[in-house]
Amino acid sequence: MQQLRTQFFIKTISLKLKLVFKAALPATKHILFRTYSNVLNFGLGRRINFSAIKKVHVPTTGARVFLNIFGGFVISMGATMVMLADLGATTTDVLLTGLSKSTGISIASSSFAFLGFLFVIMIFIRSRIGIGTILVPLSVSSTFTFSFLLIPQPHSLSAQLLYFLIGLFVIATGVGIGASAGIGMGAYESLCSRMSELFGWHPQMVRLIWECIVLVAGISAGGAFGPGTIIAAFATGWILQYMNVAIGDYLLGRRIRTNCERPLARGYSYDR
Repeated sequence: MQQLRTQFFIKTISLKLKLVFKAALPATKHILFRTYSNVLNFGLGRRINFSAIKKVHVPTTGARVFLNIFGGFVISMGATMVMLADLGATTTDVLLTGLSKSTGISIASSSFAFLGFLFVIMIFIRSRIGIGTILVPLSVSSTFTFSFLLIPQPHSLSAQLLYFLIGLFVIATGVGIGASAGIGMGAYESLCSRMSELFGWHPQMVRLIWECIVLVAGISAGGAFGPGTIIAAFATGWILQYMNVAIGDYLLGRRIRTNCERPLARGYSYDR
């Protein structure tokens, strides 16, 4: 009797597991596909594909320049929070922390050195360089000169986790602001686009290969590699994807609201 009960229990559990697995399989496939798509579109870290970001209508060049500079400032503040969390930096910041650790220079100096290296390569291979290609990374590097003084060190694991999560969202916000101006590709995007033209490879694959090389170089130099690096590599694309949708929906909704001939609801009015 006990043996029959055990067999019945095992069959019941097995059937439930099969049903759960069958229901979870499509969702798992969707998550894996979207993650793969996000990695291809946005890359593995904060130096993402600017063309994947929705552009906003900005009337003046000065306003676009401001968006670039402010976006770079926000990116740098988010990256600083992630580095201070000490759970693993983003791919590029692994290299920056590695350069800082191995040479004794500051993160800001490491960022300027790496940026100079990128621009030398871009000039050598004749990459397309726009205003945003210069302003955003320069703004990021410049902010590193004081961001570590402005943001306090976290003193507990919970604070580190909070810094890390907030930092990722701040980075994504900065990327969205800087790229939305549409006055030049990102440095990585410009470099990898040109290398794609020279070698006949897909630009997204060139960028992923380049980022992997940067990551390996950073780890070899003793950079801040950790579980957070892996999380950031895959989570940044997801965050940017949903921010893209949210920003696009907001702009569309605002456009609909402000172009109405009469209010959509009684008691409310909207400026044209």
